[in-house]
Amino acid sequence: MKSHAALDDEAASREWLMAAWFMVALTIVLIPPALVDARTLDGVGVWVKPLKFAISLAVHFLTLALLASFLAQATRRGRAMSRLVQWSVGFALFEVGYLAFQAARGRHSHFNFDTGFETGMYGLMGVGATLLIVVPFVMGLWMWRQGDNGSGLRLGAMLGLLLSPVLTLIVTGYMSGVVYSHSVGEAAGGDVGMPLLGWSRITGDLRPSHFVALHAMQILPVVGYAADRLAPRRARPLVMAAALLLVASTAALFVQALRGLPLWPL
Repeated sequence: MKSHAALDDEAASREWLMAAWFMVALTIVLIPPALVDARTLDGVGVWVKPLKFAISLAVHFLTLALLASFLAQATRRGRAMSRLVQWSVGFALFEVGYLAFQAARGRHSHFNFDTGFETGMYGLMGVGATLLIVVPFVMGLWMWRQGDNGSGLRLGAMLGLLLSPVLTLIVTGYMSGVVYSHSVGEAAGGDVGMPLLGWSRITGDLRPSHFVALHAMQILPVVGYAADRLAPRRARPLVMAAALLLVASTAALFVQALRGLPLWPL
């Protein structure tokens, strides 16, 4: 994989790196209000959601910048790649900006149909979120068409880019288009969330399956990298096994949530 200096020489990777650093800076900016603002929504601080999204987007863009180095130079420098970068960064800025705007107002950003404005903005966020996960899938297709050099790292990068968007779309599609919530069931007497993550310990919660699906994009390249160094002859089978495990884990967590069972019950 390319060094940081080499990444800076590629326009696509450079823009994604800049976006990642911006999200890191935004995270730092959001920490003080998260610490001092006592307002809550559904028992969670109003600034927690934009803070979590800023962190997640920083990881997302850093991942794309690194994995783009596996693409052919002509692809990385092509017009299609440039458009994908611009659209993904643009929609990410829109989404995190709206989340911060709603947090400042003490209003829900997701699953909020209270006003025409909020309904429309939620729809636009859905378009942006879909685009953000379609971009890596397109990159995975490009990588697959280029062929395979036999390394576990490349296989992990390709499978991560292909599988993560598909799994994420399934889970988020159910949350956003069927139940309009991340919770399944109601918590009598109030909900209790897991430390840091906030996942319900009372009812079914679709966020654990979403988390595994989304971060398969990072997990599989890391597995491939480690396998290449620790067990190079078995690197590819190990990456395939990890991919199957992530698919199975996403499915199991999804079904568990649909049954109304929390990941970590009280």
